[in-house]
Amino acid sequence: MPSALITGVSSGLGRAVVARLSREGWEVTGTVRTLEGAGAKGHPPGVRLRVLDLSRPESIAELAAAVLAESGPPDVLINNAGTLHFGPLEDAPPAEIQRVFQVNAFGQIALALAFVPGMRERGSGLIVNVGSLGGRMVFPFFSVYNASKHALEGFSEGLWHELKPFGVRVKIVRPGYIDTPIYEKASVDRAGVAGASQIYRDALTKIVEFERRVTRRTRPEEAAEELWIVVNDTSDRLAYPIAAYARSLLFARRLIGETRFLRIAHGRWFGRS
Repeated sequence: MPSALITGVSSGLGRAVVARLSREGWEVTGTVRTLEGAGAKGHPPGVRLRVLDLSRPESIAELAAAVLAESGPPDVLINNAGTLHFGPLEDAPPAEIQRVFQVNAFGQIALALAFVPGMRERGSGLIVNVGSLGGRMVFPFFSVYNASKHALEGFSEGLWHELKPFGVRVKIVRPGYIDTPIYEKASVDRAGVAGASQIYRDALTKIVEFERRVTRRTRPEEAAEELWIVVNDTSDRLAYPIAAYARSLLFARRLIGETRFLRIAHGRWFGRS
């Protein structure tokens, strides 16, 4: 049976993907930050959970070494775990910027590269990096998060070229709006506005209200169905927009052009200038 290693399965998309692959009889390993938390409970029987903290390079090395020693590289690696930062870039502490990049980019890269040699030597494998709509376009106050996802885009495209001759496929998915707790964890709310610099508060309030009005969010289970299609696509296609608004927003940006799109978005939150 095929094997998959999926990071960040405590909730949201990762948890739903674990359930989807398990129903197909896959051998599934999921990672959680702690085995004692609620996110480690309620997974389908047979799913193996391992501890992974992407903010700690030593945790990545330990997980990769254990998996390779026991079973070799998985058939499919799904780099799903991530973190979100919300607020003015000017207010972001350097340590917070580094943390977001470590979890969303450096950690994902390190984990993928740990399995690349084995996949290459075997002549098969699939690496699916879960990027974001924000990896292709940036809304204000999500700059740190979006920049980390842009980095994952560049890594994925470069690795696509390098591994294609060896039969290893690389894909990146670009989710739009998924109904996930990640927004709550990042304080995308009025509390986040209150803690920001005064000069940004009006625009912050507008984007918080905009986020709250986005009521059409794809359920994690529905997004997992889309990701299941990606995993089973044996073509050399690189990128896949999934979930609410991803396709429409990316199409609109291409259709009207980058500059006009930026001006429209800017006017919505900052007023005409």
